[in-house]
Amino acid sequence: MKFFRFTKLLLLGIAVVMLVKNPEYVALGKEWTFAKIKQVSTLLQSSVQTATQQPASQSTTTADSSSESTRWNDTSQSSSASSAETSSATTSAATKSAQKTAQAVWSKKTATVYLEIPNNVSAQYREAWQAAITNWNKYKVFKLVTTTDKNKAEIVLTVENQSNTSMAGVTETKTLFSGLNGSQTLIHATAKLNMYYLDNYSMQRKVNTAEHELGHAMGLSHDDAETSVMQSQGSEYGIQETDVQHLKALYP
Repeated sequence: MKFFRFTKLLLLGIAVVMLVKNPEYVALGKEWTFAKIKQVSTLLQSSVQTATQQPASQSTTTADSSSESTRWNDTSQSSSASSAETSSATTSAATKSAQKTAQAVWSKKTATVYLEIPNNVSAQYREAWQAAITNWNKYKVFKLVTTTDKNKAEIVLTVENQSNTSMAGVTETKTLFSGLNGSQTLIHATAKLNMYYLDNYSMQRKVNTAEHELGHAMGLSHDDAETSVMQSQGSEYGIQETDVQHLKALYP
């Protein structure tokens, strides 16, 4: 024990002598100590900020982007040859867009819906939207509740008349992105039926297209692999059992 004490004292004495003869070592030691304290302080502050960060603070990252992840492009069908040729070109872009937002779902199994149909528009469009709401609701997976107050609506169903597109319908969604777990939550949707094409469609195909757009509004993506209302063409089929199962997968 005495030997170890003597050794410690000897080393301490040597250190003191070196510091006295080389005072610059003292300055270097101070700089090194202060640098380490600052580094540890910065790391602790960063950890606290990360732990307390709220999901809503990052919602602006993708919430209002309609050019990539939050706009669904539905290819229209027409009896004209030119429309048939353009449909194949737009399908791939629509499918890619669908794949990007397939995870976006509502935080609950219900949403309020407002029908915004101008008085000068055919009553068939209101009837098509109402039929689509009824048809989805009967499966009791996701509840669509109509409201007469647009300000309280989470989903707005309306029409447009656009000839400069090949889309018979389109659904625009806003999502809230969480930086903590990477999830996307739907917070609003606007679905439109394009009268420019649908005026020439049968009532059943209008309803099919409305069901398709409502599917997007609830979070479903395009499905060209099987018979589905969510085929990118959008009007060939009504709601199928496979669509119901896909919806159940989103809202178990």
